[in-house]
Amino acid sequence: MPIYLDNAATSFPKPESVYQAMDQSHRTHAVAAGRGNYLRAHSANHLVESTRDALAKLINANDRKEISFAFSGTDALSTAILGFVNQGDHVITTAADHTSVLRPLWHLEQLGKIELSIVDCDAKGFVSPADIAQQIRPTTKLVCITHASNVTGAIQPIQEIAATCQQNSVRLLVDAAQTIGHCPIDVQAMGCDFLAAPGHKGLFGPQGTGFLYASHEVAEQTSPLRFGGTGSSGTEFKQPTETPKKFESGNINIASIAGLAAGIKWLESQAGAGLLKQLSENSRRLLTGLNSIPSFKLYGVPDPVTACISFNLEGLDCHAAGMLLESEFEIECRTGLHCAPLIHPFLGSESYGGTIRFSPGPFNTAAEIDIAIESISKMSLQIQRTVK
Repeated sequence: MPIYLDNAATSFPKPESVYQAMDQSHRTHAVAAGRGNYLRAHSANHLVESTRDALAKLINANDRKEISFAFSGTDALSTAILGFVNQGDHVITTAADHTSVLRPLWHLEQLGKIELSIVDCDAKGFVSPADIAQQIRPTTKLVCITHASNVTGAIQPIQEIAATCQQNSVRLLVDAAQTIGHCPIDVQAMGCDFLAAPGHKGLFGPQGTGFLYASHEVAEQTSPLRFGGTGSSGTEFKQPTETPKKFESGNINIASIAGLAAGIKWLESQAGAGLLKQLSENSRRLLTGLNSIPSFKLYGVPDPVTACISFNLEGLDCHAAGMLLESEFEIECRTGLHCAPLIHPFLGSESYGGTIRFSPGPFNTAAEIDIAIESISKMSLQIQRTVK
């Protein structure tokens, strides 16, 4: 049985309750939510709104109308970026960010719509609030930053960055792909205006789910990414202006929302069972074992909460290492740039083609972690023999 260590990409497997909820929804009430005045349509709509409530509670939003469903974290980021930024605006992002942020911003810059500044990170993947402050100018409208690097797991000083933004009347968009479900998130305490996240990682929902938090103030200033049916104002051609309908054209994926709701419920049920403690213990066990291997080269200072460890073996291309890990040891992990191309020159991992990334999850056992460590140790010994 393969050992899955790619939870930073998507959590797998899901809790059994997620599979059951999706199957039940498909069979009983996967109809058009809010589109018909019949019992199953009302039931589907109740599911959507109760899940929205759960997400609002999870991140301490003011109310559920600040939560809009998206197809993914990427979709939520594009909704915020493309909808909020206007001609002539200046936007700041960082070298630690994912292409889900970099690509829409690059697209707008290539169209001549915005000016873009990319702030450097340090050799561990951290971004300095002072460096962001230095880049702010009178036309700066938005700062986009990842909450935690998907390469090194480094958690950024969001509250300090938010304070800088607020002092300069600049809005803040936070990409919470690697932290949602892994650590407490309070959008009001953080001071962010937007927060985008997928449902299929730390929330244990299915792929194809995500959400965007947009405070009422910024939501009013943000245009929708998609236009079409919302189940209301059917006689008007104008897109609804109230949230969340403004951002939710088309049918909601009811079965996937059911899975997401089950994932959130499972996550909440595990709070007292030490889920985050278990994740941290797996991460620490893995890191401690890997650090004892002679050719092991670690990048950054992984935070046990994000459970994301990037490394290389000296003398071995990361892609070759990934193929060996699967073919020889049945370990599934991620190798390469991890859709964060700008961070690698700062880490010094370009010559390896990126990094090997191990990201354990709550369903990994201590025995599996030990097998992963032993596999890297064997590969290291083989490299040493080859060199000699």
